[in-house]
Amino acid sequence: MSRLIAILIWAALLYSGYWVAASQLLQAGPDRAAVRLADDGVDLRFGSVATTGFPARFDTRLTDVRLAHAGWSWQGARLDVQADSLRPLAVNVTFPHDQTLVIAGQTLRVTSEDWQADASVRPTARLAFDRGSLRMGRTDVLSDAGWHLGLARFDASLALVGDHSARYDARIEAEDIALPAGLRDQIDPAGRLGAQVAAIRGIARLTLARPLDRNLQGRFPDLDHLMLDDLRIDWGPVTAEMSGEIDVDAAGLPTGQIMLRTRQWETMVDLLVAGDVIDAGIARTVTRLAGFMANADGMLDIPVAFQDGVTLVGLVPVGPAPRLR
Repeated sequence: MSRLIAILIWAALLYSGYWVAASQLLQAGPDRAAVRLADDGVDLRFGSVATTGFPARFDTRLTDVRLAHAGWSWQGARLDVQADSLRPLAVNVTFPHDQTLVIAGQTLRVTSEDWQADASVRPTARLAFDRGSLRMGRTDVLSDAGWHLGLARFDASLALVGDHSARYDARIEAEDIALPAGLRDQIDPAGRLGAQVAAIRGIARLTLARPLDRNLQGRFPDLDHLMLDDLRIDWGPVTAEMSGEIDVDAAGLPTGQIMLRTRQWETMVDLLVAGDVIDAGIARTVTRLAGFMANADGMLDIPVAFQDGVTLVGLVPVGPAPRLR
């Protein structure tokens, strides 16, 4: 019995030593991060840092946090970073309800009910990204330039696929998105779709040029390949679904095909013309072609292809392909 008690005492002492050592590393982490970020031209400042949560957790709080770069800055009253003591490579970050973001001289005030991010890395020398998610409750973005963006809910996730070094599964869901009036008028000048996008849901697989790991050096890698399993947009009377696969070359031009499925194809052609995606001179040709291709129920399945820097709807070239880099 006395031996068991001694073992338990030693285990408790060893664990306590581990927790204290790890908490001290966390305490010093923001200062080390500030030094590394400074090499990339990013200025990190904070008021205080404190770690609590013994014995089960590491709960680190930073106050008066500010990140600044040449073209942007972000600040918030605090950041809460949490991790289980036995899983320190999986963290949860809770953002403040009020945040301020400055981009190219424009100040954005961000308010949200709940905004959290989770991320975990694999216990390897490269610290390869394993999975992460971002969850936002009701959020409003108000610009000093006069525009407003709002949404009721946003969920996104990214996860490494098996043992692949740079292939990731992505999911996104958003509800009740109020777009800025200027952007909404550009997409839908006639106001047919309504003030809010009801929902966006998507599932895709991304292949990046480089893996997400400690060697990123502050630059997100380029997209090499996209396999879109399903993307659905519900906006007013229009429901559109897309799936397909594209490759992206060194110049950022896509090659491949996306299938577009909708019953409201006439409205969509009008919107694509209004957005200068389809030249107004060929709008009638595209509409007729779509009418021929629609089935008896009015459902249209039409390929949107990207080839040699050109976008084709069906067999009709409608404009330049978008650059994805």
